[in-house]
Formats: sequence, structure tokens, C-alpha cells
Amino acid sequence: MEPFRIHVADEVLDDLRTRLRHMRWPDQVPGIGWEQGTELDWLQRLVSYWAHEFDWRAWERKLNARNHFTFDGIHFVRQRAASGRGVPLILTHGWPGSFLDYVDMLPLLADFDVVIPSLPGYGFSPRPPKVGINYKYVSERWHQLMSELGYFRYGAGGYDFGSGVTTILAADHPESVIGIHLTTLESDIAPVLDDAELSDAERLYLAENRRWSTTERGYSAIQSTKPQTVGYGLNDSPVGLAAYLGEKWHSWSDVTPPDDFLCATLTLYWVTQTITSSMRDYWDNRRYPVDPTYVRTPTAFGVFAHETVPEGEPPRSYLERVYNIQRWTVFPHGGHFSPVEQPGAVAGDLAAFFRDLS
Repeated sequence: MEPFRIHVADEVLDDLRTRLRHMRWPDQVPGIGWEQGTELDWLQRLVSYWAHEFDWRAWERKLNARNHFTFDGIHFVRQRAASGRGVPLILTHGWPGSFLDYVDMLPLLADFDVVIPSLPGYGFSPRPPKVGINYKYVSERWHQLMSELGYFRYGAGGYDFGSGVTTILAADHPESVIGIHLTTLESDIAPVLDDAELSDAERLYLAENRRWSTTERGYSAIQSTKPQTVGYGLNDSPVGLAAYLGEKWHSWSDVTPPDDFLCATLTLYWVTQTITSSMRDYWDNRRYPVDPTYVRTPTAFGVFAHETVPEGEPPRSYLERVYNIQRWTVFPHGGHFSPVEQPGAVAGDLAAFFRDLS
């Protein structure tokens, strides 16, 4: 266990700004907006902010006020409970996010001992140079980390890939995980059922999900088959990176997060050169799938309405085929990135769930 401090060299930041200012822009069909991908005016405004106004050093100061550590190649932030007797809680982000997604929630989780790791291949956690870094691999690393910290009974939460990791963590270590809190359902974990077994509500949900997939899942097809190819361009062009990730943050959010947060996320990917390694999550989980199994661990699910490109609100009955759901809360606002979009709602739901468990 080693303390860790964030510092990016001046020459790396200078090179980033130079590249941003020398972008060769494509055209766009007039009036088409976001229909063919990231909208030109939106991206030009974001890139201008990133190049001329964004202050990474201010983010370094903010982040370094937290306690950062590394353990066996995993970077994590740790916050002890104010009382000294908090419920241990490990929170896992997804793609294209990072540990930054949970930083603003920390003041709202003062009653927990919070651990926020960076997934392997994201930010300051290097990805091992091998295949098979799937949900199960990561969940085992998380269990080792919590054990090393002296937490033998703990809670867990996450979204996106973090939801998958959290699910497998609970399934494989029911003696240690007291409860899990999820805000998205990972498609790899979803039940596979014949149509005759589905309720009308479940059929409508799956139909809505398929409609969403026809316009929004192109990235997943690329990243689960040929992530290396697209990685070359994204690792070399910060504007390409902003277009690729920015489109997800815009399309999957109820309200797009502020430019300052988006630029911090983009800068983290850029300075650590982890966009390609992060996308390998899709390849590894496709090639090394986990077997879905019923999770007996008490589960809370926070459902956040998605008002831009709806994935569909999952019926509780559908998720109860996979999880032992003890708490089900539907929120009127917030999208895929709920810890960033609605940190108070997520933190409050977490606190209420684990308070009821204890």
C-alpha cells in the first residue's frame, strides 16, 4: 500500500494545448445536429474551453486534497468515516468515466469508509498486458483490496462496468458483501429468456432497448471486436478523444455535465494514455464472458430516467430474475452517469439502503 499524488508534467499539458489549437476540423451537414454523431458547434466550443480556459492544476489541487493510494497496480481514493466506524463501501465507475465520477459524492458519504478504485486500464491504474481482464478478474482484485484494507464485511456499488464488477463481486463473495447498490443494468448480466417467459412490461422494455441499440451501440461493436484500431486515433488526437467520449456524455445524460468536469475527464484519459486500454473492457468481457447467476446478496437499484436517448426503464420483475432486490427507487431526473448528474440522489439512496440493512 503506497500513498499516491497526482502530478502531470508541464510539457504534457503544453503539448495537449498545442494539439487542441491546431485541430483540422471536418465539415458537417447543415442543420443535422447530433444525428450523425458529435455536433460540430458543440465540440468546437468544448475544445476552445479545454484549450484556453480549463485549469488542470486546479483539479490536481482538488484531487490531491483527498487520500490517494496504490495497491498492486490499482489506484484508489480512500475516505474514512467521520465517526471512525463507518460501513466499508467500494464504488466502481464505468466507461467512459473514471474515479472522478464519485469525487463530488464523498462529502455526502461521511458515514461510510469509502474506497473508489480506478478500473484496470483507466487513469492511474495500468491494465495488465494480457487478455481476460473481465468482470470476474476485476472483482477478485477488489476483494483482495478490501481485505488488505482490513474490510472483511463491506458494501459495494457501481454503474456501467462498475455494475458488472459489483454484481460478480457479490455473487462470488456472498460471505463478505453485505449489500450492493446499482444504478444501471449491465447487458452481459441481464437474464436471457424466451419471449413466452416475458411479461408485457418486459417485452416493451426490451423492445425499447433494441431501438436504442440501433443508434447508440455502434461504439460497443467496435470496442468489443477491434478496440486497438480506433485507439490509435483517439490516443493521438485530443479533439478526436473529445468527440468520441463527449458524444457519450451528451447522449447518455439527462443534462450534460459542465465543461469543466468533461475536460477533467478528457485530460485524465489523455495524460495517462488510457483510452485504448479502457476500451479493451469490451473485448475482454465479450471473449471471456461470465455466467449470469442469481445474486442472493441484498440489492438496491436506483432507476434514473433518461430523457435524451431512452434505454427504457427496466421493470422491477425483470431485474428480480437476477437480483435479490430489497430497495427499488425511481428518480425523475438523471441518466446513465447518475453519480455525476445526481450525486445527492445516489448518495441518499446508498445511505438509506445500507442504513436499513444494518
